Amino acid sequence: MSGPDDAERSVAPPATPSWLTTPCPSWCRRAHGEDDHPEDRYHQSESTILVAVAGSGDTVPVSASLVPVTLVVRVGQYPDAATWVLVEPAEGRHPRIALSPESARDLAAALLAQVDGLAGGDLGAGASDPRDR
Repeated sequence: MSGPDDAERSVAPPATPSWLTTPCPSWCRRAHGEDDHPEDRYHQSESTILVAVAGSGDTVPVSASLVPVTLVVRVGQYPDAATWVLVEPAEGRHPRIALSPESARDLAAALLAQVDGLAGGDLGAGASDPRDR
């Protein structure tokens, strides 16, 4: 026999907000709501977290600015707009870089080419190849 508690137990799928006029891309993991602020109405992938050593590069030597940092990499897209790849620190908002998917691929290839081009795998004093982690 069913009662009022049975209706409370069934969970209806979330309604698609009226502002979302096209389906989410397959990679979107962001929950969308009717009351989302217009600036928050975008698709977002699951984030990739990367522990890195990075710096501003505005010191001499450049390596003097290097510090441990947690980076977040994710894909985003406002409906009916271009897709971007964002790299930013987990703490704070700067420095950050937003790239088109094509530019992100080009940057990844250029970084690998530079690292792979180091003579004999010499990454410098105290450095390690992140692919060895």
